[in-house]
Amino acid sequence: MYSYSAYGLIIKCAIPLPDLVESDGAADVVMRFGKVASIDQSQLNSDFNMQFKGDRAFFSYRGLGSCEVIHGREIVGEPEKTMDEGVMSILAQGPGISILLHQRGFLTLHACCVKIGKYALAFMGPSGTGKSTIAAALHVRGHGLMSDDVTVIDNFGPEPAAYPGYPGLHLLPDVADLFRDRLDKPTNIDAQDQKAKFLVHRGFPQSAVPIKRVYLVSDGPNVEILPLDGHKAVYELVNNSYWIRLTHDFRPASYFMQCARLCAQIPIKRLTRPRRGSALSELAKVVEDDVNGDQG
Repeated sequence: MYSYSAYGLIIKCAIPLPDLVESDGAADVVMRFGKVASIDQSQLNSDFNMQFKGDRAFFSYRGLGSCEVIHGREIVGEPEKTMDEGVMSILAQGPGISILLHQRGFLTLHACCVKIGKYALAFMGPSGTGKSTIAAALHVRGHGLMSDDVTVIDNFGPEPAAYPGYPGLHLLPDVADLFRDRLDKPTNIDAQDQKAKFLVHRGFPQSAVPIKRVYLVSDGPNVEILPLDGHKAVYELVNNSYWIRLTHDFRPASYFMQCARLCAQIPIKRLTRPRRGSALSELAKVVEDDVNGDQG
């Protein structure tokens, strides 16, 4: 089997996953092909469907295939008969790995993550708020991308740390055009959302990085960073968790406690940004200045 590392785990897979970083070691997670139990037909009401049974999760993409995530250790994929084995990367690297990380007890945010100096910063928010754009603006200034779309945080130890995912950055065509002279050519264009995928290995860390900020990204007339305090900060962490994005359901009380603990450990802030591309340099500089006080 092929062997990779992502989110602090060694992943063995039956097929190549070229986005991931190759790595050796004993398997924490196995991704393989197999028969997946059918989802309750009454729940099949959209292109993406999910069902939970104890410590197992089942989901399907209409026209692509189905997956089963088991005990935080195994992802079983069953492509549709009309699809080739390469669809495993779509099934397993998206919701599959996010569900598995939840099963393993990690805090998973719908967020991009960037390493500035010795610290990790996460930029969370709903789809379309420009998280990947901010990550790209910081990367071209010399900072390492840690993950795009999913940020995984371990805050069980003395200080919270973010795990590197894989060095893939996904940008819409108009955003990609802003960075065309500072990024390598995209590896492909996603047929579904038309985003261009860039592999950005420069500065990609090989191990967990202490996380010092989480920013909630939102639109505004000016670039500005403001604190989020108390219940509002906890609410935004829960509301922008990948689990909520997938299931629109509640999390166990332990997850709320994780969010509260993170709020007590690091600042949670609101980052407002104008939509014009000319503001990206200013935005990146404001973020750098905000965290540089902790780099001493």
